[in-house]
Amino acid sequence: MLTRFYADNFKCLQNFTLELDAFTLLTGPNGSGKTTTLDAIRRVADLLTQRGTIETLFPANTLTRWDRRTEQLFELDLRLPETGSGLERLDGGLYRYRLRISHERLSEKNRVIEEELTFEGRRLYRGWLDATELTTSGAPTFRARLHKDNGEEGPMVLMDWFYSGIGRVQPGVKNRLLQRFRHFFEHLVILCINPDSVSAETRKDEPMIAFDGSNFAGWLLHLLSAEASACREAERSLVGGIMPELELFQLEKEGSLRIAKAIFKAKGEEIKLRLDELSAGQRAMIILEHTLAVAKAWGSAIIIDEPANFLALSEIQPLLHRIHNATTEGRMQAIITSHHPVSFDLFAEESGRWLERTALGATRCERVSALVDKISDTAIPLSELVARGWVQAHSEVQSPASQVEKNR
Repeated sequence: MLTRFYADNFKCLQNFTLELDAFTLLTGPNGSGKTTTLDAIRRVADLLTQRGTIETLFPANTLTRWDRRTEQLFELDLRLPETGSGLERLDGGLYRYRLRISHERLSEKNRVIEEELTFEGRRLYRGWLDATELTTSGAPTFRARLHKDNGEEGPMVLMDWFYSGIGRVQPGVKNRLLQRFRHFFEHLVILCINPDSVSAETRKDEPMIAFDGSNFAGWLLHLLSAEASACREAERSLVGGIMPELELFQLEKEGSLRIAKAIFKAKGEEIKLRLDELSAGQRAMIILEHTLAVAKAWGSAIIIDEPANFLALSEIQPLLHRIHNATTEGRMQAIITSHHPVSFDLFAEESGRWLERTALGATRCERVSALVDKISDTAIPLSELVARGWVQAHSEVQSPASQVEKNR
């Protein structure tokens, strides 16, 4: 699972470190940097999996506005367990990834200046900008040194500074540790669901869902063949929850298109509804249930921005409990942002990170448990303390009793 994320000079993240658990709840005021944190992780993951380039993922407008430095730095720690047996065995341990990006503000050009991956201290890959040798156009050369799983040096190769070299290394028997690192990010699901963007139509299967969920129909087409059992699990959860008359989902062919439809049976009659004919809340829950089921099947991680959006009160708590239970069972990792009182009262004290910033300042992070310790002389629910403005990071927090006395 991801255990640490670091970002410097990315929007409101300046020398920012986030420690992560199997289940982590990011919370705090609006504008505190929660979505920005998820966006930064998403961009790094997209770079590693060839879903974008340095130019498209880290343009100049991602630099911190008030910081005149022209370099961005990102780091990720990932701990994975031992897998396989015999010749297929891979040791468990800690990966550390580091990415440095250089920007030219006026020309809005950027490039990777260093990328490195280690496993338990052994280097697996390093790419760097070599200014000692110039190309025919006068630009520095970008070199990369590949390493074997045991840390021994492999060949030196030329790479393109607009891409992640890790994402472009060809699979081989001597770089299986690097492949496992990349595989984790290929199966990392990051979502900020916008039901209005979700289309029922697709022309092809999609191996990964888009950030806003817009291509869910294409992802469902892929999952129905690749992860059929996970799809059945998602359908059972929906039948037991908001869609008791659901029979199944299917994609019907109409010309060159495939149309995602939900099939219901009521009083012996079959009714088919396109995905985009369902309510916003139903579309959001359908995506969330499939994401949860697939993440458990993959043993991967999900990162979701405000999963309680568009859901009814009776739907939120069971969903959050099932996500939390799956993480405690070791079946997946979950990182979510939420303002919802249910999230606060169930999980914030144990698993919460409080993010906060001033209007023109950098995001700061503190464990919610540390804030609760400052105001422990109360039986008021944590969500109510937050609603009253009595929970703040990096400041002297008065007790509820003194707050009440002050407000008299």
